[in-house]
Amino acid sequence: MYRKCLSYQIAALLLLFPLLAQAQYFGRNKPAYTKFEFQVLHSPHFEFYHYFNDPQDAVKLVQDAEKWYSMHQAVLKDTFSTRNPIIMYKNHADFQQTTAISGEIGVGTGGVTEGLKNRVVMPVTLSNRQTDHVLGHELVHAFQYHMMRTGDSTNLYSIQNLPLWMVEGLAEYMSLGSVDPNTAMWMRDAVIKDDIPTIKDLTRKPRYFPYRWGEALWSFIGGSFGDDKIAPLFEATGKNGFERATETILGVDAETLGNMWKTSLQNYYKPYIAQTDTIATGTKLLHPENAGTMNISPVISPNGRYIAYLSEQNVLSLDLFLADARTGKVIKQLANTIRYEHLDNFNFLESAGTWSPGGNKFAFVVFSRGRNRLAIVDVARSHVLEVLDVPGVVAFSYPAWSPDGSSIVVAGLVEGRSDLYLYNLKTKKTTQLTKDNYSDVMPYWSADGSRIIFSTDRPAPGQGNSNKGRFNLAELTIATGHIQLFDVFAGADNLNPVYAPNSDDILFLSDRDGYRNMYRLNRADNTVQRLTNYATGISGITALSPAMSVARDEATVVYSHYQRGNYSIYSSPLAAFKAQTVPSDSIDFRAAVLPPQSRVKPLVDQQLAQMYNTASPVKPDQINAVAYRPQFKLDMINGSAGVGVQTAGPIRSGLQGGVNMLFNDIVGNNQIFGAVSLNGEIYDFGAMAAYLRQTGKIQWGASLSHIPYLSARIGSRSDTLQTAEGGVPVDNLILQQIRTYQDQIALMGNYILNTTHRFEFGGGISHYSYRIDQFNNYYTNGFYIRTDREKIDAPDGFMFEQLYAAYVGDNSRFGLTSPLAGRRYRLHVERYFGEFKVYNLLADYRQYVRVKPFTLAFRALHHARYGPDAESGRLAPLTIIYPFYIRGFGNEYFIRSQEQGNPISFNNLYGTRIAVANMEIRLPFTGPERLTQIKSGFLFSDLNLFVDGGLAWSEHRLFNETEFSGQFGREIEYRPLISTGVSARINLFGAIIVEPFYAIPLEKNGMKLANFGINIGPGW
Repeated sequence: MYRKCLSYQIAALLLLFPLLAQAQYFGRNKPAYTKFEFQVLHSPHFEFYHYFNDPQDAVKLVQDAEKWYSMHQAVLKDTFSTRNPIIMYKNHADFQQTTAISGEIGVGTGGVTEGLKNRVVMPVTLSNRQTDHVLGHELVHAFQYHMMRTGDSTNLYSIQNLPLWMVEGLAEYMSLGSVDPNTAMWMRDAVIKDDIPTIKDLTRKPRYFPYRWGEALWSFIGGSFGDDKIAPLFEATGKNGFERATETILGVDAETLGNMWKTSLQNYYKPYIAQTDTIATGTKLLHPENAGTMNISPVISPNGRYIAYLSEQNVLSLDLFLADARTGKVIKQLANTIRYEHLDNFNFLESAGTWSPGGNKFAFVVFSRGRNRLAIVDVARSHVLEVLDVPGVVAFSYPAWSPDGSSIVVAGLVEGRSDLYLYNLKTKKTTQLTKDNYSDVMPYWSADGSRIIFSTDRPAPGQGNSNKGRFNLAELTIATGHIQLFDVFAGADNLNPVYAPNSDDILFLSDRDGYRNMYRLNRADNTVQRLTNYATGISGITALSPAMSVARDEATVVYSHYQRGNYSIYSSPLAAFKAQTVPSDSIDFRAAVLPPQSRVKPLVDQQLAQMYNTASPVKPDQINAVAYRPQFKLDMINGSAGVGVQTAGPIRSGLQGGVNMLFNDIVGNNQIFGAVSLNGEIYDFGAMAAYLRQTGKIQWGASLSHIPYLSARIGSRSDTLQTAEGGVPVDNLILQQIRTYQDQIALMGNYILNTTHRFEFGGGISHYSYRIDQFNNYYTNGFYIRTDREKIDAPDGFMFEQLYAAYVGDNSRFGLTSPLAGRRYRLHVERYFGEFKVYNLLADYRQYVRVKPFTLAFRALHHARYGPDAESGRLAPLTIIYPFYIRGFGNEYFIRSQEQGNPISFNNLYGTRIAVANMEIRLPFTGPERLTQIKSGFLFSDLNLFVDGGLAWSEHRLFNETEFSGQFGREIEYRPLISTGVSARINLFGAIIVEPFYAIPLEKNGMKLANFGINIGPGW
C-alpha cells in the first residue's frame, strides 16, 4: 500500500510540472513574420550579414564600417584579431524580428551590440546620416567588449564595473564628436534649471539619460585631459571602478572631476543662454500639469480646432490623443495598442500623423505584422477604420495627406534607400516620386497639391562632401518631377518644412546657430527670418522628430518646445512671432559645442573630420561574398562545483556541481542548450539537452532529459540490533531517501499571430522510476550507535504520454508590482495517456481597467480534471489553498474556525475542479512621481483593496452540500470561500515582490477569523 501511495503522490506532483513548464504562462511575443535569407560579405575586419537584393548596397555599408573601424582604432588603440560580425536589417520592422538578440526590440532601439559573439545588430534607417551614426555608435560597443575580453586583468564580466553613462556616452561621443546640437540643448536646459548631476548621481539615478549626459561628460574628459586618455580610463574603470581609475589616469578624484565639469557647463552656456528669449511665443497648451511630460509630434487640424499628438500622459504607454487647439483641454484618446491589439506599436520616434482635408480622419504610421502600415482613425468615434499597406514600401514614415484627399505621400525605405512615395487611397497603388541615393524625409503638400516641400541630404550647389549628411530644403513639382534645392543655411540641419498658410513661403526648423529654432524663407526675395530665439529648442525626441505643424485654413502654428526636461506643446498665430532677418549663409555652431571649446589632443574630432573627407580605406574588390554558414558556437558556459563532508549522520560526503551551455548560430535562428548536474551522490546525476528553432511564425523545439527528484520520509520504531552478545533492543530512527527519476522526450511549439496572441502546442513521453535508500540510525538510551544503509524495494515505474494546446493573449502593461492596464488570458487543454488517463482544462482571464490613479483588476479562473482517473483518488487533488488564489484561508483561519464552530474544514480547499474569482483596486503608492502618490527613488509599492472568492468541488461532491465528518460527526458545509481585505505589494530592488495582507473571511464571525499573511511574487 505504501508503494502505491508513494507512486501516485509523486506522479500527481509531477503531472503539474508540464503545465507550468511547457511555455511562458503569459507574456508578450516576439514574432518572426519574415524568413530572412542572409548573404555574407567578408572585409578585412568584418563579417557582414545582409539580405539586400543588390549586394552593392551592402558593400557600401561594409565600406562605412571599415571607415569607422579606422577611426575607432586610432582613438582606442585596439585591433580586432578576427572578423567582427555585423547583422544588418533593411528597416526597423525587420530589426524588431531579429533572433540574434533575445527579448523585445522597442521602437526606440536604434541598434544592439551583444557581448557573447560581439555581434552588431541594427537596421538601416530613413536617414543616411542616422544609419551611419548608429553604425559608428554600435562599433564603439564592439571595441568596448573586445577591450574587456582581451585586456590585461579584465574579462567580459568587467563591463559590470562600467557605469552605463560611460558605455553609452562614449559610443555617442566617438560617433558624433564634441559638436552636437541635440545634446547641447539638454545641457543648456540643465544649466537653466540648475540640475547638473554629480557623477555619483549620474551613475545611480536613471532619470539622467546616460546617452546625452554620458556624451557630454566624455566630451569634457576628452577635451580637458586629451582623447588619448579615453582607452586607459575605460580599461582602468573595468578593472578597478571609476573612482580609482580617475585618480590613476586623470590625476583627480571623481568628485573633483564632477565639480570641474559642472563649472565648465555653467561657464560655457550661460552667455549663450543670456542671448535668447526667456518667454516662448504663444499659448502653452499641453504640458506636465494637464497632459504628460512628453507631448510630441503635434499636428493641428486644417481648420485649426484640434491637435492630435502623442503623449505618455497615461504613464504606462505612449498613445495618440486629441486636444482642443484653443484651450489645450484634452478631449480624448484617439488610439492605443491596448485597444487595438493587432497593432504591434506606433511609429512614434521619427514620425507624426496627418489630417484628412476635411478634418474628420487622421492617419498615422504603425508597426503591424512585420511592416509599417497606415492606420486611419475616425476622429469623431475614436475608431480605427482601416489599416493599410503601402504596396512595395515595407517601411515608411512622415505621412502627408494631399489637399484633394485622394493620396498620402510618405517617406519610404526600400532596399536601404529613402525616397518619397505616393499612395493612392482609391486605386491602392503606389508611385515612386524620387529615386536616388539621398535621404528624402518630412514631405508637406502645397495648398494646390502641385508641389511637395521636403528635407533631403542631397548637397546644395557647391557643397559637396562638406554637407556631412545634413539636411537641406527641397521642393518637388509633381507634374514634372523637377526638384529645386534651396541654398539656405548649408551645413546645418533644416527640417520639418511646411508651407505658410496662403503663401509659398516656407516655415522650417534649423540648428544653424547651435539652437533649434523656427525660420521663414520668403520666396519672393529669398530672405530668411528667424521667428524664435529659444535657449533650448523646438524639438521632438530626436533631431528628425517632427515638432511643428500649421493649420491650412488659418495662420496658426503649433510646436513642441523642450524645456525643463519636458516636451510641451505651444500654439501661436503666425503673426505673433517676432521676425528677425538673418543671412541665409550664416552658420555658427558654438552654442552646440559640448565644452570645453579649446580642446587638448582632439583625436575624436580630427578623426571624424577625416572620415567625411576621405574615401573608405577598403576598396570594393577587398570585399568578398562567401557562403552563409550557421557557425554554431558556444555562447555561454557557466557552472559550479563543491564537495561536502559530514562527520556524523547517515550521509558522510557528497558532490555538488553543474555545467550549463548555450550554443547559438550566428543570426540566432537555432539554439542548443545543454546541462549536466550532480547534487549529492552518483544517483543524483541529471542531464538535459534542448533545441529551439526561432525563425518563422511557428517556433518549435525539442528536449531530452533525465532529471532526478529527491524527497525523504522519516519515522521511528523499536528494533533489535544483532551483536556478538546477541540481540540488543534499540531505537531505530529511519530516514528513507526517495529518488524519482524522470526520463522525458518532449516537443513544443508556438504559432505566433502577433506580439499579443499565440497558440501553444506540444507533447511528450515521460517515464518515471524510483530508488529508495533506507538509513537505519540506531540509538540506545539516547546515544548514537551506528547507521546502516540498505536499498529497499521501490514502487514499479510507469510511463505516460501527454499532449497539450493553448491559446494565449496578453497586451497588459505592468506597473511597479503588478499589471495596471490591458488584459491577459489563457485557454489550455491537456490530455494524459498511459498510466493516467486524465484531461486537464484551464481557463484564466484577467482584465485591468485604468481609472487614474487607480486600476480595477478582475480575474476569473477555472481549472478542472476529467477522465477515468480524474476522480479515482490516485492523484493529489487540485486546491485553492494558495494565497495567490484566495487570501485569508490558511492554517490560522481553520484553527479559529473550528473554535468558532463554523462548518468549514480543509476539505473545502480540495477537489478535482476549482474556480477562483478576484477583484482588486490597485493604487500605485510609492515610486516614480507621475505614477504614484508619493515620489520615491528606491521604494516601489502598491496599496490594494481586494475581494477573493474560491470554490473546490468534484464530480461526486458538489458545492452547497453538507456532510458529517470527524469523531463527533461535525457538520461540514461545502460552499464558496470569500474574503476581503487590504494588502501592500513591495518591489524589493527588482529582485522579489513581497505582499503582506490582512484578510477578513466573509462569513459568520468573520472579524474574529481575520488574519495576516504574506504572498511572494507579482500581483496577478
